[in-house]
Amino acid sequence: MDRTPLLDLVAELLAAIRLLTGYPIPDRLPEIHVVPPAEIQRLLCKGNCGIKAFYHPDKGIFVSNTADPASDVLGRSILLHELVHHVQHVTGKFDRVSNACERWYSKEREAYEVQNAYLREQGERRRFALDSLPHMCADGKP
Repeated sequence: MDRTPLLDLVAELLAAIRLLTGYPIPDRLPEIHVVPPAEIQRLLCKGNCGIKAFYHPDKGIFVSNTADPASDVLGRSILLHELVHHVQHVTGKFDRVSNACERWYSKEREAYEVQNAYLREQGERRRFALDSLPHMCADGKP
């Protein structure tokens, strides 16, 4: 995906996040890495997984080149979900949640709520559910 349309899309999605949540639009945008699914599996899953994108506070957003956010509303919602994580990080909204597992779950819950609100606004009937994720916390750590 060409960088200019991608940056335009990121700006559009950040504006949607602001409207849906009241979060400010951050001054600093995350780096967006469009990569093959195998790269996401290598970096995050250490094997096969169905994850289409993830956010890393230092490295930015990694999104699968199969997600197609430019022309697919579900793909856009996946990128929006990861942008919510960026805004959460920049604002520090969940920094005071001391339990790492609870902090992770709170961030994910909010990101899915915003993602589903966006899908609803776009007229999309499909939704993403947090409880569809495998349980990712062990001993209070994500």
